[in-house]
Amino acid sequence: MTKRVVTAAAVFAGVALAHFVVSIAGVVLGLRVWFDTAPGGTVGAFDLVVVRLAAILLAPLSLVHRVVPSLQADYPEIALTSAGFGVAAVGVVSLWWRLRRAGRREG
Repeated sequence: MTKRVVTAAAVFAGVALAHFVVSIAGVVLGLRVWFDTAPGGTVGAFDLVVVRLAAILLAPLSLVHRVVPSLQADYPEIALTSAGFGVAAVGVVSLWWRLRRAGRREG
């Protein structure tokens, strides 16, 4: 395997795993944060940040729900969203490699 293939696989795995872990942590902490924000409760800053970050990362699922209303936000859908972010990250790295290689040819 070439160095680029290994790097692309590592980028995909790292981004997809990070997205999945933060998304699941946000879903798990979401109920606790919701109850803690009730009158008389206090929310930890870290918990609130994780829940808000998960809401941002899972935003593509809300768009998909409009197209496919029967879709649930369960683990398989979150995993597919995470894989999508991983594929996008590999695309960005690939584009960066091409731009860097083109810059070397011109300079």
